[in-house]
Amino acid sequence: MSKPQLSEQAVSALQRALRAEHAAIWIHGLAGAFASEQRVDSAVAEAVRKHRQFRETTEQLLQEAGIKPAPAEPAYSVPQQPTDQTSAIRLLITAEHDCTIGWRSVLETTEVSRLRRHALDALTTASARATRWRITIGDQPAVLAFPGRP
Repeated sequence: MSKPQLSEQAVSALQRALRAEHAAIWIHGLAGAFASEQRVDSAVAEAVRKHRQFRETTEQLLQEAGIKPAPAEPAYSVPQQPTDQTSAIRLLITAEHDCTIGWRSVLETTEVSRLRRHALDALTTASARATRWRITIGDQPAVLAFPGRP
């Protein structure tokens, strides 16, 4: 397989998206401790699985391009500590939104089709998951226009 040629902008965007995935995995672990319903606990576990897949694929793409992937931090600051299931879900919505911002940036900075497919999949997955979380807690609007807009 040939080494993908990524611009500095694309590498920077991809590293930001990877950092958002690292943070999302950590935040889902924190929020999962506040899941009081089995369906929420199951959804958190599935989200962690998908975020790990996106993280691993992103790390692989960077390595194939000869770039060292950004490492995960030991912990992440959150805008507000969760105190119950609803506040934990609000934190998850923020994490998913941060991922959509990162993946949209990747889409805007590269023409590499494999990377664009990966970014689009990650963007739509995070956007759909954030929508489901908003529906779960009754937030309106549940669906945001233009996912990934900062």
